[in-house]
Amino acid sequence: MNKIKSNNNKKIENSVKDETDLLKKYHPDAHIVLGENVLLIEGRKYEILANEKDALDIELLKEKYDPFLNQYDYLVGDIASEHLRLKGFYDSKEHVAIDKKALTIVDYLDEYSNPGSPYFILHLLGENQVKRVTLGRKNKRKKRTGRTERNNRNNFKERKVHKTSFKAHKTKVVKKNKHKGFVIKKRRDK
Repeated sequence: MNKIKSNNNKKIENSVKDETDLLKKYHPDAHIVLGENVLLIEGRKYEILANEKDALDIELLKEKYDPFLNQYDYLVGDIASEHLRLKGFYDSKEHVAIDKKALTIVDYLDEYSNPGSPYFILHLLGENQVKRVTLGRKNKRKKRTGRTERNNRNNFKERKVHKTSFKAHKTKVVKKNKHKGFVIKKRRDK
């Protein structure tokens, strides 16, 4: 009986270790400094546009902020069930999908966050030096340079054109039955 309990205890300890391994961080905590209506994240200055129900928690933001979010001009964070969810948006002048533009922040909050849940909106001050705008399939297409290069080389060779002659078709009259009064003409192939 003791062996079974010890085996079960070992299994429980291993499962706890596995869960802690899953909770490993993929990036270090962000360096964040809060000023008056301004937030400094990893040396980048953000203006706080909205902070509904004091949703901006610095400690939670330090844990959840990913360097991947540096490419966006706007950051939206909403809290549901004590978890912070961050989403990035580009300026409206960028050539990206419509759901990634800043104009759709209100739609995002209406559709994806819980009604009445706390949220905050941050806007990057200054020019964004880190941009990774992907336009979908257009960026994935390979350039086909072979055809255009061949066409531009102008490898035209002058050749003589021979006149083609067509033989006249001869028709042969074939009678099938003597009882019928029509004629089938068959072409003779040579």
